[in-house]
Amino acid sequence: MLSIENLDFYYRQIQALHDVSLNIGDREAIAVLGANGAGKSTLIKTIVGWQAPRRGSIRFDGQDVVHLTPWERASLGMALVPEEGASSVS
Repeated sequence: MLSIENLDFYYRQIQALHDVSLNIGDREAIAVLGANGAGKSTLIKTIVGWQAPRRGSIRFDGQDVVHLTPWERASLGMALVPEEGASSVS
């Protein structure tokens, strides 16, 4: 269902993702774990199209999505629902 191969992402000169590859099958769930600054959010934002990788491929249901916009990816069923910061409720 989701296949990522050799994904690299840079913030200017700093490489945040180094040759990331993974495959997630239909009905599979995964967890992305790591210390602060390890690239977890960068990986997710790159998958959903909020930022473009320098190298690598992202395929969803067999379709190359690396050049699709975030809203085009959302129409395929890919989405990120960001966590909100703490808020006070009165």
